[in-house]
Amino acid sequence: MSVQFDIGYHSELTSEANDGVLDTTQLAYVVAANIAQDLLQTQSKVHFDNCDFPGGIDHLAAEWAVIDTVGDKYADSALGAFGALLHTTQDFYAHSNWIELHQGQSPVPVWDQTLASLPEAIVSGTWWIGSPKLCGPNAPTHSQLNKDSPKSAEGSKIVDSGPNQGKTLFELAYETALEASKLQYARFRAVRIDFTGLAEAAGGTALEEIIASNQKLRDIY
Repeated sequence: MSVQFDIGYHSELTSEANDGVLDTTQLAYVVAANIAQDLLQTQSKVHFDNCDFPGGIDHLAAEWAVIDTVGDKYADSALGAFGALLHTTQDFYAHSNWIELHQGQSPVPVWDQTLASLPEAIVSGTWWIGSPKLCGPNAPTHSQLNKDSPKSAEGSKIVDSGPNQGKTLFELAYETALEASKLQYARFRAVRIDFTGLAEAAGGTALEEIIASNQKLRDIY
């Protein structure tokens, strides 16, 4: 039973969305952090399981708070947070019925990650060990709804009409998760590094010395 966007697809989405934002080493760290989120199977918010949309939104905000406040967005803690929020961003499209509700649109719109914009009919699959469980009665199970793989029951379904005719629901979930990931990368790129804070953390070391000793900073200076 699949419990995630299959690991390989999380890796592919994260790598494909990177448009020169991260170097090879940084990207590898982010991919590893992304994949590691699947160890957290009891936390519905991490995967948008069990209709925990409020928790998922708060989780994304918390990870962005780490990136925005750490000072150096290329620090391990910030890269780890970025990998974590990419995982949750990507899982939304595989674990909810967003794709099914928008399959008549091309391209399928990217969710803005606010509670107010969620359709009334939005639901995500129930996952038995995940908590909290916020779905109403008769909600589909994760096994029934997930589009984690082109071989899953829902992911293998083919759209029979409209602008996406001939595509599988997995393909639509992947395409939309990719676009959503690109938006997260764009936001990450825009995060400014706090050179003053870094200098203070280094005990007053001159900015020139920090740049000279830190390849990551040299790359963006």
